Amino acid sequence: MMIRVTGSQLHAARALACLTRQELAERAGLSYHSIRAWERSSNSIPEATYSHLCRAVDVLEATGVRFMDGGVQRSAPIRTVLHSEGATA
Repeated sequence: MMIRVTGSQLHAARALACLTRQELAERAGLSYHSIRAWERSSNSIPEATYSHLCRAVDVLEATGVRFMDGGVQRSAPIRTVLHSEGATA
């Protein structure tokens, strides 16, 4: 099955992954300006080189975000681990 990724889905996926545009760009080896332009394409499919778009999607999916027809979801909850000096397990 092929899923068409829209700019809105990229934006939502990035938010679910708790990444800034700059962080996503750095992790995917892309330009911040490309990420911004893709997200601004709203419900359209971003004008992008396929391999570049795949790199961004791969980074987002590595955080547990899944793309579906019509949306995105987080497949695993974000876990926060707190450490306290002197705490016992």
